[in-house]
Amino acid sequence: MGNRVVFYSLGLIFLFWIFNGAKKDLFKTSLDKFVIFFLTWCVISSISTHWLEYIYTTFIDEIKILLIYLFITTFIDSIYRFKIALWFTVGCIFLVAAMGILQSYGVDITGAGMLWASDKQAWQIRGAGNYNNPNDLAYSVVLIVPFALGAVIKGPSLISRFLSSGLLVTALYSIYLTRSRGGLLALATCLTLWLIMWIKSPGLKRIIATIGTIGLVTVFVLKSQGYRIDASAMGRVEAWAAGMDMLRAHPLFGVGKGQFLEYYERDSHNSFVKVGAETGIVGLYTLLGILVSLYFSLKRFFLTDLFDERKVYVVGFAGYFCSYITASIFSSRPYDVIFLIATAMTGALSRIDFNGSESTHNIKNHKYTFFLMLGVLILWKLFLVNTW
Repeated sequence: MGNRVVFYSLGLIFLFWIFNGAKKDLFKTSLDKFVIFFLTWCVISSISTHWLEYIYTTFIDEIKILLIYLFITTFIDSIYRFKIALWFTVGCIFLVAAMGILQSYGVDITGAGMLWASDKQAWQIRGAGNYNNPNDLAYSVVLIVPFALGAVIKGPSLISRFLSSGLLVTALYSIYLTRSRGGLLALATCLTLWLIMWIKSPGLKRIIATIGTIGLVTVFVLKSQGYRIDASAMGRVEAWAAGMDMLRAHPLFGVGKGQFLEYYERDSHNSFVKVGAETGIVGLYTLLGILVSLYFSLKRFFLTDLFDERKVYVVGFAGYFCSYITASIFSSRPYDVIFLIATAMTGALSRIDFNGSESTHNIKNHKYTFFLMLGVLILWKLFLVNTW
């Protein structure tokens, strides 16, 4: 409606945060450093547009995202606050999912309206704002699934398990109504990884991993057959080729955050292509650094006695982040707010249980990030060589 609710709310919270006597420790972990540098680099990359108004707008947008991250990692300093924040977030996304379901029955609270997909010959539900695309709605609602599943199994009471079952059913039905193939793939990845990490039996883990891998390869082979005569598939390949051209022409700063569509007629439909093209090698490196840091942060829980106590949350985050990576291959989500909130909560949980101490040296994180970035660039180039 034009009311800058988030902007003013963050302003008030920022004043409280500044004068709060609690220790801030902004760069306490590798995850903090990668996130802060990534958001900073998004602003720096916009300088290449030579458009002062756009640079200012980008700065304000990134400041809001940064404040959300810092508030979560510093305010949530106990497991009690962590649980409140997590389930409040899950509850908010549940409301988004529920409004989507109501939309399919003619009760359109958001006023966004359903979207007709001519290729699927079906109506797709969607929300407003960040959820106005059926794919984005599905990817966001996936966050509910792993936590609801864990709570159904390990809930402290019958009532909590009953409520968690309602969350789970609502999320699954909402994702189905989006008719999003990417959303279903992200959900399948989340459930597979969740099962592998939740189950204790090594043999059963291997069976699920094998079935999941075979299923993923099968879906990929079936979907890739005849891709050269598929206008949609070839459109994505063309966009990825355009992204490589942008990265080659602007290797350090990229073309500027949010500028992909200024250089090509359609979006990249790949988060790594988008962030590489828009923010250059440095931006791609820091985004991958965030993922590497998340991996090590969650892995540490699996190696300690805390795992059983934090199982619902650790396995939940791991499942969601796997779904995010899968969704990122087929959609443009490098600046997704839900992903950032989940990242911040993972950082907060690590601070609470390990006091922010690093399980690995910074140089090890950078080493893995560097080789991961090389792998992404090589796969990107090889894919284009073989398809374009």
